[in-house]
Amino acid sequence: MSYLVVDRRRVACIFVFAAITVGFRIVAAADLPTSASNPEASDPTAEKLNITFDEFLDEVVANNLDYAAQRYNVSIAEANITAASVFQNPTLALGGVRDVSHSGHERMPDSLNGSLTQTFELGGKRKYRILGARQTHAATAATLDDFLRNLRLDAAAAFADALAQARSADQKRLSAEYLNDLAATQMERRRVGDISQADMLQTQVEAQQFQNDLLGAQAEAESASLALNGFLGRNRDGVRLVPAGNLDLPTRDFDLSTLLAEARESRSDLIALRYSRDAAQSKVQEERANRIPNVDIGPAWTHGGRSDNSIAPSPQFDAVGLSFSLPIPLWNRNDAAIAAAHYAADQAQKQLDAAELKVDVELRQAFSAYRSAGKRVHQYQNGILKDADSVLDARRFSYQRGQSTLLELLDAQRTANEVRSNYTAALADNAKALIELERAAGIWEIEF
Repeated sequence: MSYLVVDRRRVACIFVFAAITVGFRIVAAADLPTSASNPEASDPTAEKLNITFDEFLDEVVANNLDYAAQRYNVSIAEANITAASVFQNPTLALGGVRDVSHSGHERMPDSLNGSLTQTFELGGKRKYRILGARQTHAATAATLDDFLRNLRLDAAAAFADALAQARSADQKRLSAEYLNDLAATQMERRRVGDISQADMLQTQVEAQQFQNDLLGAQAEAESASLALNGFLGRNRDGVRLVPAGNLDLPTRDFDLSTLLAEARESRSDLIALRYSRDAAQSKVQEERANRIPNVDIGPAWTHGGRSDNSIAPSPQFDAVGLSFSLPIPLWNRNDAAIAAAHYAADQAQKQLDAAELKVDVELRQAFSAYRSAGKRVHQYQNGILKDADSVLDARRFSYQRGQSTLLELLDAQRTANEVRSNYTAALADNAKALIELERAAGIWEIEF
């Protein structure tokens, strides 16, 4: 009679064990949600906000403080264009003369004089100065575009990290839940004498270890989620962003020669360097024009008072004149400034050539890295994941029938967890490799 009771309990435990296994496999077989789990160690005071990739990028463009600071450079460059086009102010000179040596009728007549002179720039100085300012403004605008491009790519990489950490935490949560349920089942089996004390304790230790792994994964997921706030303004300082999206990106087929040609033409940092080179060449023309001296031209007026002195009597009078002056370029012909401008222009050209070569190398490296990352993902999708799950299923089934040991089951569980963690890491690496490829190519086609 007692044997029948024990056998019924054993059968009941086996059915419970099987139900746990089937339930876990159904959940594990489905795509894991790529949103942050609910870590117990998270800040309870932080407001949580689910956010998609597009919403996150809109927030970055609207509120990023570094980008807001960089936009002032364009305004400064616009002001410099206005400053370059302004004419020099005219000069007004006033003076007067009074005889202090004589008095009475012997006093010489008092006189007043004034002049107004205007400097006229010759040789096209103003034209080249305005042209250089406009080219500098274009370079500054392109630099701002490049800053925004890299900012969005950096934000995309951080978003991919947050998605990966959230996915990893969800995977470890499922494993920890299974081990907790298994530990509870093992206690019941130990109570009825179906397993040894060592097997029960081993299961409990493993469940606690998986729980510690879960806590670590949740902490990393929370840290990656909070890192997203660094791309936003202070209005999001107390908010924990919870990323929502799909980390499993479709494979893209790129043509390297097309990417190279487009990158040389459209990358904003290269465009900025070309405008900077043009501005340096305009500076050479401006310095050459500075060899031609400027001319100061203006009217002059003199008023003389009436004098009755016995030596040189004179009536009151007014006189007008025209002044004309220019420096003689005898010693300084601006040779040093012209040479310095030439060197700066040559330097700007070399910097552009070096940047174009660097773009080619970066793009080829990023292209190779993206292809390699895609192959890693395909390896997992085309066999490794399925094989690891099949092994785990087989170990669970054989353990239920008493054909495998507990250690073999736990080893299969660890292997399956490691494979899925590596798969998540491969997905993240693939996404970030795509981001770096698009960074090198100067394109933007990222969606999560």
